[in-house]
Amino acid sequence: MEKFYAYIQIISLAVFLALFTGKAVYLRRQKKISAIKINIFTREGLKHVFEIILFILVNLWTFSLLAYSLKTAFGTFPSLPELKLFNIFGLKIAGLILIISGFVFYVLALKNLGNSWRLGIDDKNPGKLVTTGIYSFSRHPIYLFFNLYFLGTFLINGNLVFIVFTFLLGAVLHWQLIREEKFLLKVYERQYREYMSSTGRYFTFKFLISIKRVKYLFRFEKAE
Repeated sequence: MEKFYAYIQIISLAVFLALFTGKAVYLRRQKKISAIKINIFTREGLKHVFEIILFILVNLWTFSLLAYSLKTAFGTFPSLPELKLFNIFGLKIAGLILIISGFVFYVLALKNLGNSWRLGIDDKNPGKLVTTGIYSFSRHPIYLFFNLYFLGTFLINGNLVFIVFTFLLGAVLHWQLIREEKFLLKVYERQYREYMSSTGRYFTFKFLISIKRVKYLFRFEKAE
């Protein structure tokens, strides 16, 4: 059974990387948009120090996830410490549910964003402000996805390494979210203030009261 969870985690990581890479390549080739704004090796790199730190942390988390999953599935990385805090079936199922829910938000966010998707703050070409679809439920569904993904991974593995990453990355992601909101307020001003007043940062509970609104959540609108 442990191998099953390991396979699931490897597959989920592959799906995430495929979605991420596919979106970036599509925008670059089809729309001539450079969506990845973390310019490490240029003079602009100093403006993106925080994004670089976040990028490094996510890559360390990715390596850890692969290392532990490959060890369980195929017996590689034999010297890795277990560092188990718990191994509970119910929590593993909860972790799977969180990961699947997160991916639903992620796919909807990528679709709704359309050409406005960016990695990092794009102060030269920020794109259109998107407030429909999943963005009428959450101002930052991609950040919500990451938090659900990290927490779900911890619940599945019950490993000390992943709870450390969950808290550390959650804090760093939230700080980056605040930075992005300040930027969006500067760019879109009143439009973004009105959006903030009607939509929650991570989720909007009142949105779930209406079945009609829940159905609207899955409309595949996108920004052009």
